[in-house]
Amino acid sequence: MSRSIKAIVYQAHGKPEEVLRLEEQKLPTPAADEALVRVLAAPINPADLNQIEGKYPIRAPLPATPGFEGAGVVEEIGGSVQGLAVGTQVILPHDLGTWREACVVKADKLVTVPDKIKPEQAAMLKINPLTAWRMLHDFVALQPGDWVIQNAANSAAGRAAI
Repeated sequence: MSRSIKAIVYQAHGKPEEVLRLEEQKLPTPAADEALVRVLAAPINPADLNQIEGKYPIRAPLPATPGFEGAGVVEEIGGSVQGLAVGTQVILPHDLGTWREACVVKADKLVTVPDKIKPEQAAMLKINPLTAWRMLHDFVALQPGDWVIQNAANSAAGRAAI
C-alpha cells in the first residue's frame, strides 16, 4: 500500500459542504502493537454530520477526520501483534475518523468480523444495532408478550429494533 492516503478533513466546524476538504496525508508505518487497515466502507450517520457541524456532545480536536463507523481489511501488522492476521476483516474504533483510505491503529482496538459479512454491513455494526439493543434492554424491563411501539422505524436503529 502507498504510504500516502486521501482523507476527508475539516479545520473548523460548520456545514459539511462548506468545511470538508479532501487532503493527502502521510501514512505511518505500524508500531509493534499496531495494524495498518485499508478502509473498505465508512457510512455517513447523522452523528457524523453533527460532529462536523460542532453539534455533537464530544468534539474531536481540530483538524479532524469525520466518521464514527467503518470496516476494513488488515494489510500489515506490527511485530508484537498476536491473534490478528493480514487479510482479516475488522471494524474500526469509534474515535478514529473513518473517512479515509487507510489508517494505522492499535491492534487491540480492532474487532474482527467474518469475511462472509460484506464490508458495507460490517461498517454499520457498532452504533445503530447497539442503540436498538439499549432501547430494548436498558429503559424498560420487557417481558414475553410485551409490545414495543416505535416511530422512525425506517432509521437504522429502528430497523435494528425490528
